[in-house]
Amino acid sequence: MKQNRIIRNTFYSQLLAFVLSSLASAVGTIIDGVVIGQCLGADSIAAFGIVSPLMIVFALGGAVVSTGARNRFARLVGSGELERAQGVFSLACVMAVGIGVLMLAVCLPLAAPIARMLGATGKAAHLLGKAKDYLVGVAIGLPAMNAMRILWAFMPIDNDKNLPIVTSAALTLSDVALDLLAAFVFHGDTFEMGLATSISYYVAVGVLMTHFRKKHILLKLCFRRLPWRESWDIVKQGLPVGAARLGNTVRSAFMNQLLAAIASSAAIAAYSVHRQADIFLNPIVFGVADTVAVLAGVLAGEENRPAMKRLLGNMVMANLTLSLGAAALTWVFAPQFAGLYITDQPEALSLSVRAVRCYALGMPLYGLSMGFINYTQGIGKNRLSSLSGILSEAGFLILSAAVLSRRFGADAVWYAFPVTQLLMLLYHGAVVLVLNRKPELREMPLSDRILLLPRDFDAADGDRLDRSITTAQEVVALSQEVWAFCEAHGCDRRRRYLMALSVEEMAGNVVEHGFTKDKKPHSIDVRILKKGDEYIVRIRDDCVFFDPLQRLQLYSDRDPAHHMGLRMIIGTAKELRYTCILRLNNLVVRI
Repeated sequence: MKQNRIIRNTFYSQLLAFVLSSLASAVGTIIDGVVIGQCLGADSIAAFGIVSPLMIVFALGGAVVSTGARNRFARLVGSGELERAQGVFSLACVMAVGIGVLMLAVCLPLAAPIARMLGATGKAAHLLGKAKDYLVGVAIGLPAMNAMRILWAFMPIDNDKNLPIVTSAALTLSDVALDLLAAFVFHGDTFEMGLATSISYYVAVGVLMTHFRKKHILLKLCFRRLPWRESWDIVKQGLPVGAARLGNTVRSAFMNQLLAAIASSAAIAAYSVHRQADIFLNPIVFGVADTVAVLAGVLAGEENRPAMKRLLGNMVMANLTLSLGAAALTWVFAPQFAGLYITDQPEALSLSVRAVRCYALGMPLYGLSMGFINYTQGIGKNRLSSLSGILSEAGFLILSAAVLSRRFGADAVWYAFPVTQLLMLLYHGAVVLVLNRKPELREMPLSDRILLLPRDFDAADGDRLDRSITTAQEVVALSQEVWAFCEAHGCDRRRRYLMALSVEEMAGNVVEHGFTKDKKPHSIDVRILKKGDEYIVRIRDDCVFFDPLQRLQLYSDRDPAHHMGLRMIIGTAKELRYTCILRLNNLVVRI
């Protein structure tokens, strides 16, 4: 479908960057888990498993600020408030690093009590020393981890989807090298493994900072006159992620305590492997979900209902392919994956294989659930998104494990994951029914009700025109169609002429100059809207960077007659605005 092309291609082109962004804070934990499991033995991997849920709390402040600021930034850019958006980014950097420094100051003197609270007690009390040491080593990197989360989250939005790939390579290579150095040269234990991870995060921040040497970027770092009034909006929009991550930590602590009470250290080690499967695979789930959140934020700022429908359709297809494929591979190679962490205990290895396969069983539905949760966050339904995240990451999992443990013992901890995903599917269905209970909403098609948007979101069907074009001939035909659209709405002749001219000039420039820059296929999405007394033209394309206003300024002194049509539009339009976000050129003309 031609009208879905730009949304679909943008979704998948940004997906890798968002998967890597989600993986960023987990890379160190994944590598540490493998090296500890291979080199330091079962007690060290069990201690690592006790502490690893705290990594979610460590990342909590950075996750709340980065997600909230990213969504706020996307909404502001979508509604044309670029200067405010840039202030939000600078403020987010200050907030995230400050939170990291504060958490480091708290963690260092309280490492032992925190480790006990996480499960280094009872039958696992002998793991306290190793758990405390790993906690201290990792805490040293908290300021860098939070800075990395902010910068990484914004790179795809600011048209730099390659830098996260380079940064991921630098982060991974440095952490592997430092872990191996700690294990085989310095003969270190869990503290050295955590410290190696911390150093690798500082390396990653250095790589990400190279973005600010590039031209044509939206992001600006300016620490004077920070918009502190935006702090609450950032936190409010990031709270759903914070609630989900906090729930994840509470759930993990509960599972560790449950296993410590009813099972052996082998079951605790198996749950550590289950957690590693979650850490290793959920970047696919959260990469899709984060892509949805950002695009939903931009499209909500534009009030674009048809594009919202296409976005959710792409989310479903991405999960059916990526999550389902990853789950199938995980099921098949579960013994090999578990063997990366468990090498000397047959009981723990057998339990770990079962735990990993349970994760694989629930993963496809988990992807759909998180995609919808992040969509609700992107459209500003923060309370709903927070509640859904808590139920998904803690509420239903704890309830399921508690109930199933009476029948299945330790196995209930991993059986709870696929059961929870079924419960979340029923929950999302109930949410759609409840929020569309008003008669005027029940009359809408199901595809509109699932969006959870008010009836007056976007212009009415008769007051908008949505077209996708790929040729100069289609530009001319659309210009004529715009004239007829304006005439049908009683628009005066002067504005009809300007609207048709806007499409012919702007879209024609894209075909002439943008389509010829490379050999890739391109298209242009054009929206014509009537809102009150205003007529609006929105033009979006996926070509190379092309600012028509900048091009006009480049030639204006050489040839005053250059692009007379564009000059006329600039001189008479109420607003003419250009932005480039997610590698898409966006032009808005208000007449």
